[in-house]
Amino acid sequence: LMPQIGYAHRQAPMARDGMVASCHPLASLAGVEILKSGGNVVDAAIATNAVLGVTQPNFCGVGGDFFCLYYEAESRRVHFLNGAGRSGSRAGLEELGRRGLAAVPAIGAGSVSVPGATRAWSMLLERFGTRPLKGLLAPAIHYAGDGFPLTDIVSQAIRERADLIDDPEWRRIFIPGGGFAEPGDIFRQPDLALTLTELGENPDLFYRGRVGQAIAKRLEKDGFLTADDLSGHTGAWGEPISTTYRGYTVWETPPPTQGIATLLTLNLLEGFDVTAHPIHSVEHLHLLLEMTKLAYADRDRWVADPATSRLPVVSLLDKAYAARRRAAFDPDKSQRYEPGEVDGDTTAFVIADGRGNVLSVIQSLYKSFGSGVVPPGTGVVLQNRGAYFNTNPEHPNCFGPRKHPFHTLIACIVTRGERPVLGLANMGGDGQAMFHTQILTNALDYGMEIQEAIERPRFFMGRINPGDAPDLVRLESRVPAPVREELIRRGHNILPVSDWFTSEGHAHAVAVLKDGVLRGGADPRGDGAAVGY
Repeated sequence: LMPQIGYAHRQAPMARDGMVASCHPLASLAGVEILKSGGNVVDAAIATNAVLGVTQPNFCGVGGDFFCLYYEAESRRVHFLNGAGRSGSRAGLEELGRRGLAAVPAIGAGSVSVPGATRAWSMLLERFGTRPLKGLLAPAIHYAGDGFPLTDIVSQAIRERADLIDDPEWRRIFIPGGGFAEPGDIFRQPDLALTLTELGENPDLFYRGRVGQAIAKRLEKDGFLTADDLSGHTGAWGEPISTTYRGYTVWETPPPTQGIATLLTLNLLEGFDVTAHPIHSVEHLHLLLEMTKLAYADRDRWVADPATSRLPVVSLLDKAYAARRRAAFDPDKSQRYEPGEVDGDTTAFVIADGRGNVLSVIQSLYKSFGSGVVPPGTGVVLQNRGAYFNTNPEHPNCFGPRKHPFHTLIACIVTRGERPVLGLANMGGDGQAMFHTQILTNALDYGMEIQEAIERPRFFMGRINPGDAPDLVRLESRVPAPVREELIRRGHNILPVSDWFTSEGHAHAVAVLKDGVLRGGADPRGDGAAVGY
């Protein structure tokens, strides 16, 4: 990961004592201020995340879920925290049928699962933090109460979702008086400011306090959650999953997240001399697309709540399994792949300090503005993560009571010789695992410095809109037309998109260079900034 002079049009900042790379400059600044005042990376993460939930309410917030990987320098271990909520106790196929629904609703009360983020914050602070929650929430309370300048991305998201969301509280907050806020307008959320203030005094607010009661009441009629589902919620510490790749160890969040898809893809790619192909040549992109298809076929078959399903993680990550799978690759033709036979919208940020600690976080409402449901008086937009359950009774991710849904959310840390090399996280729904792979191979195979690795053109294979073909590949138009045309000739369903297509994920990363120098990368596809000192 030695920095290279190259393609990046934005210089990546470097620092020695601390670095925060997040989706909004105000959030990165809040995290750096905590670090500068003596807080650690966990303290800074809470402050950063809270501000992101205020300034990018379409992507994330206290009504969503949270996962993280934390490389702890003292123990040289990577810790994993699952801060996801479960489906309601009333969830199930029979109840869907009783309500006349063919699937879990995409938005609205029926799509809401327990919001796990604030409990995850408490768990992080209890185990690794040094500051009380109240002080860490102060920047977010300020921006919620006094306001902040609305960005183009959030302004556009409000307009895009306005025709789909009919929740009266959501419309009162985000379309006040029926008018749309313009970019640069000062946007205030006083109810959310009050909720964050109360949360600082009562970390159980969302589960047994006022907000939890408001959530249960709002979902009583047409949701699947109950007050008992909220009061019984807890997150869980667990073990990350990993694979080796060309001398590095790549760590990802385990099921119920899709982190295994990145590791599967890397295992497949390891059998090829990737750098024999020029970056973004036909051969390079064809190889990445085909290995992504293989990995996602296994992802779609197996990933679900490990508490309720048998998931063959060890077998899937076996190098011999990758060797068997890659044998189907045709270097000249696009193919469709079935799962193998084995044995047995979102925000992302990374924080690192000068002592070798690295924290990679992914936190989300799932779709833009999640469910679009805001319990009155709370200012809290609830997630629609429950919409990712399916209705196939034979599938491990089938809709049922008190289950974690399949999660697109993933976070990544790369180590070498038990030392951190890189922390990476990006938003992007189903594309997150393939975005991780593309950025990682840019950095680890081609030796790009982290900003260039993030900025290079990306592809997204799969559906974004309901009518999309499952094999549709959105490819940024910075890839030359002759390359796109040859990929089409080989059978790929290529759709050129804008040069910096926002749905190709907003990636943020911190690379740890020689002598502990920190280099931050922030994605120009979004509003993000890397800030260090």
